Amino acid sequence: MNGIPANNVTGTIKLPKEVRNREDLKVWAHGPLNGNIEIVDNETVSFEVSKLNTGTMVEVRVVTTDNIFTGNLNIHGIDKLSKILSEEGKWADEANASRKRANNIIIAIIVIAIIILILFILKIIKYAKELSRIKKTKIKPEMKLDYFRDFPDEEATPGEASFLYYFNKKGAFTNNVAKIVSATILNLALKKVIAFEESQEKKNNIYIVINKGVDVSSLKQDEKSIYDLLIKVEEYAKKKNKDSINQDRISMKDIENYAKKNDTSFLAKIEGLEKIAESAEETKGNYNREVEKLADKWSTKSAIYFVVAIFCIPAAIFIIPPLVAILCIICGILCIKIRSNLRTLTQKGENEREQWRALKKYMEDFSLLNEREVPELVLWEKYLVYATAFGIADKVLAQLKIRYPQLQDESYMISHGYTYMYMMNRMSFEGALLGSMQKAYTTGLSQRASRNYSSGGGYRRRILRRRRWPVVAGGRNGRKIK
Repeated sequence: MNGIPANNVTGTIKLPKEVRNREDLKVWAHGPLNGNIEIVDNETVSFEVSKLNTGTMVEVRVVTTDNIFTGNLNIHGIDKLSKILSEEGKWADEANASRKRANNIIIAIIVIAIIILILFILKIIKYAKELSRIKKTKIKPEMKLDYFRDFPDEEATPGEASFLYYFNKKGAFTNNVAKIVSATILNLALKKVIAFEESQEKKNNIYIVINKGVDVSSLKQDEKSIYDLLIKVEEYAKKKNKDSINQDRISMKDIENYAKKNDTSFLAKIEGLEKIAESAEETKGNYNREVEKLADKWSTKSAIYFVVAIFCIPAAIFIIPPLVAILCIICGILCIKIRSNLRTLTQKGENEREQWRALKKYMEDFSLLNEREVPELVLWEKYLVYATAFGIADKVLAQLKIRYPQLQDESYMISHGYTYMYMMNRMSFEGALLGSMQKAYTTGLSQRASRNYSSGGGYRRRILRRRRWPVVAGGRNGRKIK
């Protein structure tokens, strides 16, 4: 037996003398089934074995009726040939049976591989046809717009407008949710539900005052959600600052502190905005939930294909697993493409989405356009609400100052009720509000992640419970701090 594997083993056996008749020379080899042995001439035998594994035996048996060892006196008059032929015949039958089984297994593997290949090819053809069909029937805006000056939907909340504007950009709504919340708060101010106050004690600081006497029953669901959040922040701030003169006002710091202490309820309000907007757009006929469900099924299919491929890759020494892995990857990619081309917005939704995109472009470039008429200044506070949701409020305000020189006069803005533009002009209002909302959201996420880590990190807590410190005089709380 060999101690190490070998790719190829060859050997030659030279007999002491030639046999008189080659027919009287019998040879056999025992070991792997992939070996070969042959009689070269009347005194030479050669053998070869490929891919010899560790611990595998190779044995050669040579028999002849001639006395080729003439100097050997240890001779017994016993006929062993018939017994040897019987043994070798039996072993040969067993070897042939093993070869046949191995060949049958190989044939079965090849057949299975062919069947799998055919099935996957049919599946790939089916997916390719489906992708081609979806691309041909893909809903697109009926008109491509460079600029759009009017509001696509006069009653759309910042959340609803953002749902369409950020649609089909993976994670875009969530990544911009602080801007959307800030825009919703600004919209509440335009509806007189809340008001902003400039801090007299601290420069560039603002307060939110909730107008309790205003009827909020007409607010849309996402606006009501943010309004309820501000109410909770106000209640939290009153409990925390019982002796403060600012009990009826919410500071930006109060929002951040609330998010830190009540991350679950805070994040529930913030992260629930996208689902609320989705439901609203479905009601307006802009969004098709059934197509979304179909798209989710394609996402699930692609995930299954990739998981199967991952499990098949380690078994690359066999024939079928790597073939399945490659075909699964191809199918998974096709499923992803099908999913990405499924437009879950309706034709109406696609048209409105194009208008919001063009409105954003108009707000960015309006000062450069040679228009004889521009929207009245009073409308720009509403424009700025959507500009905040789209992340371009500062840029729009800078252009407004060029187009409307009167915005340089603070008394003019106050007398005409342009509260938002006044505060943005006087200090970094949009930046303060947006920055605080972003910080509050990030704080809430950090608190939730920390809590989830702690709940799953029992190992660390057990270590702390087992630790014992000796009591010494003068130590803090009676314990020595190491």
